[in-house]
Amino acid sequence: MENDPDPMYKWRAMLVVSIGTFMATLDASIVNLALPTLKDYFNTDIATVEWVMLSYLLTVTTLLLTLGRLSDMYGRKPIFLAGLLIFTLGSGLCSLSASAGQLIAFRVVQGLGAAMLMANSTAIITDVFPHTERGKALGLVGTVVSIGYITGPVLGGFLIDRMGWQSIFYINIPVGLLGTVYALKTLKSDQLHDGQKFDIRGAFLMFMSLISLVLVITKGQVLGWDSPAIIGISLLFAVFLVGFLMVEKRADQPMVELSLFQNRPFSASNASGFLSFTAMFAVIILMPFYMDEILGYSPEHMGMVFVAIPLVMAMVAPVSGWISDRTNSFLLSSLGMAVTCMALLLLGNLDQDATFFDIVVRMGMIGLGMGLFQSPNNSIVMGSVPKERLGIAGGMLAMVRNLGMVTGIAISGAVLTSGIQSNQAAGLVYEAAFLGGFHDAFMVAAVICSVGIITSLMRGKSGKIT
Repeated sequence: MENDPDPMYKWRAMLVVSIGTFMATLDASIVNLALPTLKDYFNTDIATVEWVMLSYLLTVTTLLLTLGRLSDMYGRKPIFLAGLLIFTLGSGLCSLSASAGQLIAFRVVQGLGAAMLMANSTAIITDVFPHTERGKALGLVGTVVSIGYITGPVLGGFLIDRMGWQSIFYINIPVGLLGTVYALKTLKSDQLHDGQKFDIRGAFLMFMSLISLVLVITKGQVLGWDSPAIIGISLLFAVFLVGFLMVEKRADQPMVELSLFQNRPFSASNASGFLSFTAMFAVIILMPFYMDEILGYSPEHMGMVFVAIPLVMAMVAPVSGWISDRTNSFLLSSLGMAVTCMALLLLGNLDQDATFFDIVVRMGMIGLGMGLFQSPNNSIVMGSVPKERLGIAGGMLAMVRNLGMVTGIAISGAVLTSGIQSNQAAGLVYEAAFLGGFHDAFMVAAVICSVGIITSLMRGKSGKIT
């Protein structure tokens, strides 16, 4: 579609994708602030109510590659449209939930719709924009993704305080319906490739390996990393993963072309993306606790701080993408990882005397680093695969992002909790114990980010497939 006679079509497609992407990423984070409210409303425990978040996350992460492959086979437009409708339906059902069990089940429906949207968004943009504008376009999508994830806690706190927890699901309904109508009229049908087959065995084994991996990551800290349950699930993950790799090597039309990972720009860029989101979500999980327990900020005050990240990203990401389109350089995203690493170290050194300005500047640096990194990195991934594999490549990017998010939350939470407990056992008061664990968690995040700098530098120049 790069030679489409309608020069404005690409921007209309961008608007369609932005609507779906924003809703899906917003909902991944907006529920977090509602968990204490939902616990009280349904008179349940934390272990139950956390599945309101985990059910959505598991559904999205485990289905992304499958849906990306299906979109390559049957077209991105129908699956994207179905995603908008299913997500909107799921939102309405969530708002009507009468029990925690119902809400968890309806979040699975929502997650299915979100996975359809996320698996197709990057592929649609890559297809409709010429390769000379790919970085800029993906920069805009990356900005929407980050704004969605960061806006969730801000908007969620405002709505829950004033309109109740149901309102965080109400807001998706009109946006989803309007987006569906606009997408139906706007998106053009894809050029399909005949003779493609769906790898059912590969899809099943991949699904089982991913769900096992996410359960280990999310439940390891709670159950204990050496508990029989976690060891058992880890073994299942290994068995399913080996089975998946064996099936994919023999399949005529595999779910995932393993040869793609022999492409150094593709594999190194996906690794860098995973590490960047693992490091970034240390900020998402740690900063609210720091601002609440050490500085005494209100939820709305915290929201003002978090705005610094998407605000800077919104300005930097499109420019970063524009530069990468013209230079085809891997150094820009590596620089972004370096800036993020420095910001993480500075955030970890905050104490009880930090000012609002101190925090905002460091959060702005996170936005600068991620804005520099994401656009060129995503462009390299999508430019490293042929057109008939754009769906699976887009699904891979989204899956890597979600796995990074889950891993970042799990690692940061574990390091913070362990640090607080050990510091209190050594006789420190809670505030000092918290700051010690807070510092340790950000140090770990900075180390992870520094590894991302290395993987980013390892990939070399990308030979773009147009």
